[in-house]
Amino acid sequence: MNSVYKKEKRKFIIILCSLILALLISFILSMSIGRYSVSLGDTFRYLFGQPIEDVSFKVLNNLRLPRTLVAICVGCALAVSGTIYQSIFNNKLVSPDILGVSSGASVGACFGILVGFSTGLVSLFAFICGFITVFLTMLISKAFKNKSNLIIILCGLAVGGLMSSLVGLMKYLADNEMKLAEMTFWLLGDLSKVTINDFWVALPTTVICCIVALILSWRLNIISLGKKESKSLGVNYNATTIVLIVVATILTAVSVSISGTIGWIGLVIPNLVRLLIGSDNKKVLPVSMLFGAVFMVICDMLARSIAPNEIPLSVITGIIGTPLFLFSIFKKRKEIQ
Repeated sequence: MNSVYKKEKRKFIIILCSLILALLISFILSMSIGRYSVSLGDTFRYLFGQPIEDVSFKVLNNLRLPRTLVAICVGCALAVSGTIYQSIFNNKLVSPDILGVSSGASVGACFGILVGFSTGLVSLFAFICGFITVFLTMLISKAFKNKSNLIIILCGLAVGGLMSSLVGLMKYLADNEMKLAEMTFWLLGDLSKVTINDFWVALPTTVICCIVALILSWRLNIISLGKKESKSLGVNYNATTIVLIVVATILTAVSVSISGTIGWIGLVIPNLVRLLIGSDNKKVLPVSMLFGAVFMVICDMLARSIAPNEIPLSVITGIIGTPLFLFSIFKKRKEIQ
């Protein structure tokens, strides 16, 4: 038994170290690759504070660095959010927008674009509306006086559907092609307009929420067993669930408000991680953080470099995420039966 534990611990450490290395490599490549190519030498010189050509400095400092750092935060946040929701609802098909946060944030962003708000205000409106939508979902589920998680999921789907209809209405009301195009591009995910200020908003939120999630990871394991089991093991099911839902909602709302709606990461990454190391959230959460960050950086790098015009992020995550998700289903086909 002890040798099995040591083997699992060694495997976990190897995977963790491999992902940290992969994140460093993808970070360097993301800084260098794009429509304007920057040599690896210039990238390293820039990172170590040495002088480089003025154009390369501006590209790295004003475009690549903020964008790559935000991609790391967004990938990490969405993967952790997906892990939390899947464990709480004990459903591996649940994604971070299950309670309507992404749909609500989309309503806020589209409203901001329609009215003509600045980028900062659009993000703020997206964040507020995302949170309001989740609150509305929880409020409606309480009205049914049924404490089943299925009721919460169904209410989330209903409220999310309403928000999607409101997004459609705003797209219909958009009075010119520019606003409609901006809405469409935002809804498909976009990091082209992020600045270093977006990173300084995303970083503390992501770090604090991820730390809380890691601290509560053992409780998350127990909650995934069900309400009765949680109570018998001395865990306050309701309080812990609310805290974790708030954490997951903040992570998703901040990510969506900065980068737009990006699908697949919160659904696919946790499932792939569980294939690698099992279902213990004390291991799944840290590995998901790193895996999500690497995945997002690679997708963003591809989005801006494989075509003359930038490809929306959800297109890239969908193209890569679909075969990965099918692979995870194939590996779990016996469990599904």
